[in-house]
Amino acid sequence: MRLPPVVGLVVLMAAGCGGGAAPQPPRHEDGEVRVGAIISQTGVYAALGDEMERAMRLYLEEHGGELGGRPARLVVADDGGTAEQGRRAARELIERDRVDVITGLLASPVAEAVVAEAGRTPVVVANAGADDLGGPGVFRVSFTNHAHGHAAGRYAAQAHGRRPAVLMASDYSAGVETLDGFEEGYGAGKLERVLTPYGRTPDLAPYLARIPAEAELLYAFYAGGEAVAFAKAFRQLGYDARIDLLTCQNLTDEDVLAAVGPDAEGIVSVGLYAPGLENPENTAFVAKWQTRTGRNPSVVAVQSWDAMSLVDRAAARGGDLTAELGGVGELPSPRGPLRLDPATHDPVQNWYARQYQNGTNRVIATVPPKE
Repeated sequence: MRLPPVVGLVVLMAAGCGGGAAPQPPRHEDGEVRVGAIISQTGVYAALGDEMERAMRLYLEEHGGELGGRPARLVVADDGGTAEQGRRAARELIERDRVDVITGLLASPVAEAVVAEAGRTPVVVANAGADDLGGPGVFRVSFTNHAHGHAAGRYAAQAHGRRPAVLMASDYSAGVETLDGFEEGYGAGKLERVLTPYGRTPDLAPYLARIPAEAELLYAFYAGGEAVAFAKAFRQLGYDARIDLLTCQNLTDEDVLAAVGPDAEGIVSVGLYAPGLENPENTAFVAKWQTRTGRNPSVVAVQSWDAMSLVDRAAARGGDLTAELGGVGELPSPRGPLRLDPATHDPVQNWYARQYQNGTNRVIATVPPKE
């Protein structure tokens, strides 16, 4: 079901300001905090857009419709999965809706266009992973593609002993950057790659056949419908009996598992979140999400929740919102410890090796942040 484009205004009691800072004068006459969320309501990522908006709405509802102790409004705009539509959405949110901050941003090309358009309006990236995405007013609560792959490479080196490996991915920036990170983290020199055309690979059998006979480990990056196609082909063509598989978080994330079905059983992936993580924030978040949706939360849901949490804490600090976003420090998150690097504003966080068993991604190892 498509979610409504605007979450209304709710007024409740204040959450208080941190650090004793003087309250920031309200930008709007009614004192509200306006958050512009640019997501995909149409296009290839529409299902993820629903997940993103649902998590943001849930955060507002659970916090009485307030951010930083002030009434808040979420204004949602559709990027249609394209950079140009994302850029137009950013301009309208800033000029027409006068938002205080922009968030959302599923795809990297959209995020890059929005950042270029945003000017002095701060941007909190809730998903896009492009390595070169950034700037003084850009704050990321998701990941960089390189960090994603690097964590998987470090885990693979420890768990598989740098055995002969091959890399496989969809041939676009996220896939290539993630493989670059894996290669560096694995530390075994240049690895052979099998790249498949992005978004137009109906039959993976010829590409799987390119896996070298001497390879003992395959690391794969696929997302969305391509993740479903890869997981099914890998299992149904019998490659699970020939070579060990390690994947990116997208390939067995909760947003694709229902479509993959039993072919996902036993797959090990490395990601920044798993529903089974044991910490108070995750216990509470999973319970809320399951009550709302009847299923476990995805990585996108957690990142979107954390984007709202970052804005909430920054607004509570008083002062200029852009400066305060960089001063929040450690952010309580369902994923575990999370803080933003003071120089890059990229996340510093644990990664987790997860094995899909009996309907749940179970944590089998923790990969600490790169030092």
